[in-house]
Amino acid sequence: MNKKGNLFLLIRSLSKSEKRYFRIFAGMGGRDANYLQLFDVIDKQEQYDEEAVREKFKGEKFLNQLHVTKIYLTELIMKAMRNYHADSSVESTILDLIKDAELLFNKELYDLCHSRILKAEELADKYEKLPLLVEVLSWKRKLNLTISGTPPDVNAILEKESEAIEQMNILNTYWAQIMNIRTAIMDNTDIKSIKPAASGNDFTLQSKILHIHIAYTIHFFSGDTKGAIRYSTDLIELLEKFPGRIREDPHSYVTAISNKISVLLAVKRWEEIPPLIDRIREVPRKYKLEHENKFTVRLWLRTFNVELEMYRDSKEHEKGIVLMHQIQKFIAARRTAIPDDYILMFYYQFASIFFQKKAYSQSLHWLNEIINSGFGNAREDIQAYARILNLIVHFELNNIIVLRYAVDSCRRFLKKRRIDNGAVKEVLNLFSGLSRAYPTAYEPIFKKSYAKFSRSDIGQLQDFIDIKGWLEEKMKI
Repeated sequence: MNKKGNLFLLIRSLSKSEKRYFRIFAGMGGRDANYLQLFDVIDKQEQYDEEAVREKFKGEKFLNQLHVTKIYLTELIMKAMRNYHADSSVESTILDLIKDAELLFNKELYDLCHSRILKAEELADKYEKLPLLVEVLSWKRKLNLTISGTPPDVNAILEKESEAIEQMNILNTYWAQIMNIRTAIMDNTDIKSIKPAASGNDFTLQSKILHIHIAYTIHFFSGDTKGAIRYSTDLIELLEKFPGRIREDPHSYVTAISNKISVLLAVKRWEEIPPLIDRIREVPRKYKLEHENKFTVRLWLRTFNVELEMYRDSKEHEKGIVLMHQIQKFIAARRTAIPDDYILMFYYQFASIFFQKKAYSQSLHWLNEIINSGFGNAREDIQAYARILNLIVHFELNNIIVLRYAVDSCRRFLKKRRIDNGAVKEVLNLFSGLSRAYPTAYEPIFKKSYAKFSRSDIGQLQDFIDIKGWLEEKMKI
């Protein structure tokens, strides 16, 4: 890990409003202006360049201990962000109340301390923050013993602590089961043998959520799409009964809807998907989340991707193209906030839709955006599929000379990243042969490759590129 760049990454992660707040915060209390100047210089960099920083502040005394200044600036940013986001979550509020209780207890202001503890307990109970509830109850016990030392009250507190710990153990069991399911999937073992632990009315909401999620996962990966749809629907309906919970943790709700959409995509029930996409997009407004925060941006990215996939799979190309323009505007306005993984996925979806539409030049444009833009190690699988689709597009455009170079380039890319399964090798052999053959020899090459693909498992390649369908069309099967 490059520790020198950590401060740069922290500054880059801040929103405009967070940066504005930090500048005000840093200027309070007569703090050394060097910290704010260093912040501004790093903030303007596209990549961290310590030599440029040293050149900028040449002659300043603090350069002799730049690492110390950077550590202090990091701590100052974190302190400012704690203040800025003090009321951003229930957990933050409870933690602040616990800190208040500790300060008031040490000052022997027991009535004020008690009011803070009760408020923290109420929030921890309501939102099932079990670890924090245990911490709150320990302070409640300590305060009770200090004021009165009455055993019955302490015993009631201890009993509640014990219940909270028991519920934490139940949640731990559920999380272990989720991890076992993931391991079973990766190992290609039978996940039907994994059963979710029994859940009752006295269990926490989180336990019920995990119980249903495990059942959904088992049915989905066992191929029982009806069961998967049923359990994903149950989870959505359960969460919607607790709007406060969605406001505090919108990720679980969005994931539940996304899981249902995934199954509906698999079974081609297209008409049921748009209302679910709209429901996801309504989350920030309906549950009063911060506008344009990172969650909201990623929520839109997520739904854009799903909607594109739906139009691609349902062959509704014109709707897909209209959506592409909307996505491009969205990206242009927020490029620095959008991870490369999403950009790659969008560009690939654009290329795929144009390819299906036989608009090969437009497809090639987006493939070139992937191949020539230097995405590094981001989504190497998508980068690989883009290069394979690029071979097909060049063939369709009759760019045979370019195709020869593209095959070699694709081979080097795949070899460097150790993507060398049988299906990929066969694709390379197919286009290597086509690039060196006369058109009259194409059909035997198509048939030979089709036979090999039909006899083997081509896995994810077929999911991203319908290579069999393309060969069938070439052979007019």
